[in-house]
Amino acid sequence: MPWLIVFIYSWIIFILFVDKSRLNKTVYGGIIAFMLGSVVDWAGHQLQLYSFQDNLINWAGNSIFYTTGPLFTMGTLFFQYLSLNRKAQAGNIAAFTAAYFAVELLLVRAGAASYLHWHYLASLAVDILVFTTFSYVGEIIVYGREKTKNSR
Repeated sequence: MPWLIVFIYSWIIFILFVDKSRLNKTVYGGIIAFMLGSVVDWAGHQLQLYSFQDNLINWAGNSIFYTTGPLFTMGTLFFQYLSLNRKAQAGNIAAFTAAYFAVELLLVRAGAASYLHWHYLASLAVDILVFTTFSYVGEIIVYGREKTKNSR
């Protein structure tokens, strides 16, 4: 049940904050997040770092409601709120890292996920690295390579 609640909540937030006119480029953030998250969670499950319980519909060892919920929606919204301004970008990374980390901790506390050989600080470090890297990739996809070069 926690997976379904997180899915619904993610899509409500998405609908409230999405700019439909920019989806043609920003949707790639959701697609990349979906693919990357699926591979990382599958590997984490296979390496017995963490496990997932009550997957209503299983996808790569995780719930499809998680990959199509917070992963896809946050990836799309992250690309949507990217800025070429470095301070704004740092704020974007901090905000999305905090939101994603909160979802992860809530799922662990609710019993939908459990850390076997993992720690929440490792998750926080990975989240920061992923969103920082995502900023670079997003700049190129959303703004184009030339505009990105000129902004630095």
